[in-house]
Amino acid sequence: MSVVRRILSRVRAGVAAVVRTTTALGATAAAVAVGALVAGRLLGWRELTTLAATAAVLLPIAALFLLGRVQLDASISVQPSRVVTGERAMGRLRLANGGRRTLRHLRVELPVGRSVAVFSPPSLPAGDEHDELFVVPTQRRAVIPVGPVRSVQGDPLGLYRRVRQWSAVEEIYVHPRTVRMDGITAGLLRDLEGQPTNALSPSDVAFHTLRDYVPGDDRRHVHWKSSAKLGTLQVRQYVDTRRSHVAVLLSLDLDQYADAEEFELAVSCAASVAQQAARDEQTLSVFAGDVRLVAGRGRSLLDRFSELEPGPGAGGVASAVRALHRLAPDASVAVACTGSRATVAGLQACFSSLHAGLAAVAFVADASAEPAVRRVGSTAFVSVPHLDTLSRNLGAVAA
Repeated sequence: MSVVRRILSRVRAGVAAVVRTTTALGATAAAVAVGALVAGRLLGWRELTTLAATAAVLLPIAALFLLGRVQLDASISVQPSRVVTGERAMGRLRLANGGRRTLRHLRVELPVGRSVAVFSPPSLPAGDEHDELFVVPTQRRAVIPVGPVRSVQGDPLGLYRRVRQWSAVEEIYVHPRTVRMDGITAGLLRDLEGQPTNALSPSDVAFHTLRDYVPGDDRRHVHWKSSAKLGTLQVRQYVDTRRSHVAVLLSLDLDQYADAEEFELAVSCAASVAQQAARDEQTLSVFAGDVRLVAGRGRSLLDRFSELEPGPGAGGVASAVRALHRLAPDASVAVACTGSRATVAGLQACFSSLHAGLAAVAFVADASAEPAVRRVGSTAFVSVPHLDTLSRNLGAVAA
């Protein structure tokens, strides 16, 4: 009985394996076979009976292509793993036969983003290796998953398909294009010792002027030489300073952009400003819609920009401003990046809630506009038709 049970167990396992590997086409062929057999018997049509018999023979023959065990060692390497949009990225797929038998008629699939690369390597004797090269498309900013490597066994008709995975997934970060903005470091954004304000202070690091002593002043701030000359006590008057805290606000609302290219230009503007602020060691906060990005330095910062996905009705500039109020109320500079469909009145309404001491700039990505800077109230609006004009335009704002 134990032998019979083992045989039945193996048969059930085999049938279950065939069922798992049956494709939609294979299931349709099986259903047609059963339907044709029943209809042929009831109606007496020999043609239907012949069709059922043909399918009944074809299905088990096709299942024979699933026989044989594949033992594969696979690895993926992509160099470089981080590229700028449009740069070349190459990948290498290494396959090794980890079994004892020669692998023949091997079919290997490698998902690359939304597409699938198919390889048909030559026969691999036991222990042999084979390399395949592939190119990763980097025309658009994205995080591209590569893998896992999977082997595919199946018949030529596609009735059965057995898939096994042999590697982990690797990721390639396609960063947005950015430009250096060194022309603005002496103006709007760069202020390593603190940015002066108009608020007077009895003590700080930025000297402003001398004034007459009044009761209650700290005597440590008395300027004795000037007091001796004038015959009255003079004290140093300082001005409040603060270290620049740059907030980059990016709209993810597709309704504010004319097309996808305009959104990519806005992402590049935001990434360029964020990169320059990080390079100048400014305090930095980046908001994409109502989400605050974890803004690191260098590649990790650009990685976050690679992950961004827009959507209709997603968080716009208004959502980013609300997040700024909530999470970074001490920001001293706000740079909003949006598209040509965002109105000046709407942006002004967003900026009106910002505190009076905050400098606001709006970059409007618009390929059909001329490079221009105009001020509406206390806000500077910058038209950016091309990324290369960004540094010059913001330099004009900072001047």
